[in-house]
Amino acid sequence: MSKRILIFGVGVIGSVYAVRLAEAGNDVTVLARGRRLAALHSGGLRIRNLFLDEGEETAEIKVADTLAPGTEFDAVLVTVRSGQVMDVLTRLQQEKITARAIVVIGNNIGNLDTQAGLIGNDRFIAGFGSFGGYEKDGIICYLDGRTREKSGVERRSKTRLGIIDASARPALTLLREIFSGAGLPAIENDDIRSYLLYHAALVFPLAGAMYAADGDQERFCDTRDAIVLGIRGCHECFAALRALGYPIEPKSLRSLLIMPERCLASLLSKKMRGESARVAMFGHANSPGGRSEIGGQASVLDAVLRASGKPMPSWDRLLPYFDPNHTKPLIPNGSREIKLKIW
Repeated sequence: MSKRILIFGVGVIGSVYAVRLAEAGNDVTVLARGRRLAALHSGGLRIRNLFLDEGEETAEIKVADTLAPGTEFDAVLVTVRSGQVMDVLTRLQQEKITARAIVVIGNNIGNLDTQAGLIGNDRFIAGFGSFGGYEKDGIICYLDGRTREKSGVERRSKTRLGIIDASARPALTLLREIFSGAGLPAIENDDIRSYLLYHAALVFPLAGAMYAADGDQERFCDTRDAIVLGIRGCHECFAALRALGYPIEPKSLRSLLIMPERCLASLLSKKMRGESARVAMFGHANSPGGRSEIGGQASVLDAVLRASGKPMPSWDRLLPYFDPNHTKPLIPNGSREIKLKIW
């Protein structure tokens, strides 16, 4: 049965969800403003997989910049930048937008309890969608786990979903049914708080190391010292989270704690040279407003980590690079001065 769905935010993640959900026959409305709103009105919502030869995809979607107070939906997807989440949830509450399930999807390391309190514990779901990409000429160019060699729908990246209150179990069941019906694989995470924090603790030190190498993909991959600082920053952030009582999630991240630094540096250098990294990591980090967004998230993570009292020298060294106006010297191109550790 068709569901009424509202999507707040039509960047890469929101656009992919919108097209998939509308293709499945759902009644989808997207809220946008400014340049993005104008682009949607003129050319529609269009997406294109960067690794497949499928051409552009589109679907019948309603576009709006405002909603009538009291509008009812089955589900609301909030896919805005992290610094905008509270504003969106406050707007939903003030305008009495009702929905059986409201999910915030993204690098959401804000206070989940506060977010849930705004719209109701029984409706609140936190999630993370593994899509990457960018907008070009009004088209969302994205990656979703599929490649030309492995193009089956089973290769689509999974959305992780979790609740912080048992009363939201029916909302989660509904959302998983909606996603399943649209061919969007979703899995439940029993500790979504830890998952979101450890994902941030993995990604943000690497982003800081990328900025320390001037945000250049080739320079970063050729500069071992930048890679090593990123790795050590991850280790330090992980240690702080563990000290605060957050178990490592997903458990596969434990391998990063036991792999020799030399092996990790070599592996990361190879992984970060690929097209996926260019789009998902460097593309996001260097997009308009990307550094400000990531820097703001890094500050939120830093505030959480400081409560542990753990020393974080590598993380401290990387923090200034998140500021677009920093004056700290970049790590020299090709530098290999840091002595590698043997765990």
